[in-house]
Amino acid sequence: MYTLVFAKVDLFVIDPDCCHLHFEAGPDGSSGQPRFWARFPLLWSGCRLTHGVQQGRASFEVRLERKLLFLFKYTNRYVSISITGKDELSFSYDGCGQKVSAGRGEQFGESFSEGDIIGCFASFSIDGAVELSFHKNGSSMGVAFSLAPSVLQGRPLFPHVLCKSCSVRFHLDPSASPWYPGPPGFTPLVALPAGQRVRSRPCKSPADPSLACQVVLMVGLPGSGKSFWAKTHMKQHPEKQFRLLGTEELLACMIVSQSTGLPLSMLQQASQCLTALIKVAAETPGNYILDQCNVHFSARHHKLQLFAGFRRVVVVVFPSAPEWRRRLSQRQLSDGEAIPATSLLKLQGLTQTFYLHFQRTLKFSSLIMQSDYAFLRLVLCLLLQPPDEKILICQRNHNCNQPEHSSRGFSSLLM
Repeated sequence: MYTLVFAKVDLFVIDPDCCHLHFEAGPDGSSGQPRFWARFPLLWSGCRLTHGVQQGRASFEVRLERKLLFLFKYTNRYVSISITGKDELSFSYDGCGQKVSAGRGEQFGESFSEGDIIGCFASFSIDGAVELSFHKNGSSMGVAFSLAPSVLQGRPLFPHVLCKSCSVRFHLDPSASPWYPGPPGFTPLVALPAGQRVRSRPCKSPADPSLACQVVLMVGLPGSGKSFWAKTHMKQHPEKQFRLLGTEELLACMIVSQSTGLPLSMLQQASQCLTALIKVAAETPGNYILDQCNVHFSARHHKLQLFAGFRRVVVVVFPSAPEWRRRLSQRQLSDGEAIPATSLLKLQGLTQTFYLHFQRTLKFSSLIMQSDYAFLRLVLCLLLQPPDEKILICQRNHNCNQPEHSSRGFSSLLM
């Protein structure tokens, strides 16, 4: 069985737990590139360093080592590794010569490309205000962001790079001189004493029994609530550091202009990329949630076989028919696309067959009736062969759309 292995607390490198799975870090921990840059050129891949800063004046440098599109930014530790600048606590400078934060971009500095070195500088005032500035090949591009104390509220910032079709390298050698000298008074983040740096995530002891790697396989119809349950479960168990693998997450990492790329081609790329990514996940220790329909037996069997060394859990989300139709209509209105009725009927039949099969033919190790009928009608916990594999089947009623109830009553069974 796979178990998680944690690096030393004071090791300052690219954080493997704060990278896209489709970002491939180099063996030295200071370089990397998108894993699928040749096959899926639309996909942006990002990484974050293990340590950040919340006081004084600190900097970091990144070199662009291959033709690409890039973005460099500081982010708060609670910001996801997502498309840069979408989050309110994400402050970026991109290769097109823009500064971006909270989804808003403005012209800033100069564009940059292969061979350029970008310096990123953070200056914290005593009162908590912060100035973020950038350099290109030693030349100042000016102050990009001036943050009031109320913006960060004492929270640290972490170096973060997002790129596509490229490779990048951080300057992480504390004994080497900077590639370009920074402004007076700034210290490279890697050269700061350990006590002045902030670790992105706390490290667990390797003896912790919860470090056994786990994969959660979602099963359910489109619009049944799989993604909602998965995301809420991740929020309720941040210590597990789950990675959510689904087409929606990959589509969010693809940015094209309105005049380029067809939605269908993007969806096909995302689907193909997800298939490749699941194979990578099966060989990479960690905790994963596979967010797809998975109503076909062959799909479930194949994916669970890939994760043979993991603790495997299957969560089946089976809403009532009226609630499913309501949620499906809501999803179609927001996405602007309707799933063909014949496809829906086929998927519904497969899911019902799957549900009834386990009810009729398997002996349940335990039957847990929930008192919270506003969310769950019942939870059936099955122990299958091999012994480390569990199946959770949950039937939800029309009142299951409240966030605070999204995984109450059965999420603890996954621990």
